[in-house]
Amino acid sequence: MSALPPASSPEITGRAPMQDALTPVLAELNGAAERIWLACNATCPDLSIEVLPELGSTNTELMARGRRGETAPTLLAAARQTAGRGRLGRTWQAEPGDTLTFSLGLPLDLGRIPGGASALSLAVGLALAEALDAGLLKPLPLGQTHHVGLKWPNDLWLSGRKLGGILIEASPAPGLPDGQRWVVIGVGLNVRPGSAPEGSASLAEVDPASPPRIGDVWAWMAPALIHGVQTFATQGFAPLQAAYAQRDVLRGQSVGLWSTPGQYPADGHPPTQTGVAQGVNAQGALLVHTDQGVQAWHSGDVSVRPHAG
Repeated sequence: MSALPPASSPEITGRAPMQDALTPVLAELNGAAERIWLACNATCPDLSIEVLPELGSTNTELMARGRRGETAPTLLAAARQTAGRGRLGRTWQAEPGDTLTFSLGLPLDLGRIPGGASALSLAVGLALAEALDAGLLKPLPLGQTHHVGLKWPNDLWLSGRKLGGILIEASPAPGLPDGQRWVVIGVGLNVRPGSAPEGSASLAEVDPASPPRIGDVWAWMAPALIHGVQTFATQGFAPLQAAYAQRDVLRGQSVGLWSTPGQYPADGHPPTQTGVAQGVNAQGALLVHTDQGVQAWHSGDVSVRPHAG
């Protein structure tokens, strides 16, 4: 497959037989693709948008394209994802209409981002959280300032539980200028509770009588993601630090930190370190007050869970 050409309108494709359950979801996503293209054409005119009925993983597909030299900016959604991947190799399944899964692939010069690129997942999470709150337009409980919170480094939270996750991958790609890499940003979000893992949250909880439609949710999130990445690439994370702090669900909480490769909280291993989360710095590192003082923990080095005591 050759590199995708600049798009004058959304490239909306279906490459697998549609099942009855997929048909209405595909219709919603196709309609959203038109709205997304119109919203993004001015700032990302060469963006291609694809909607597929079923795919193993949107991230895996776009990473493979990058390795083949297909590096035009691409937004890819799947109505059903059968082999999705989360952070640390965890699986993320997506059934039609329940979970929104999509990925954005584009070239970025990560080395030129002010303050470094380690905070990209935080900037992405903030852009998505703000877009969801704006799209939901539902009254907040007294004293609450937002619906969607952020859990360092790559989770969206709702009512104290995981709502969605972000997976960012990057690699060299043929034909890119020196310094640029092919970056794929994957998003998985529970829209309805049907296929969400036990203990997870879904957007339907905000208004059970009138839950949002998956196409509307994608139309809220995708333009915000593209704009957020473009802004982050020029400004870095520092201008976003205060807004992130307003949604930081770990700030002031006792946390456990796991930093030994292969040892994670889900496997029953004790934390490497414990302390109290103190927010994030301008480079996106998590600040934790431990017995040894305040330490900075970087994405990719540690898993974090709220820790009693």
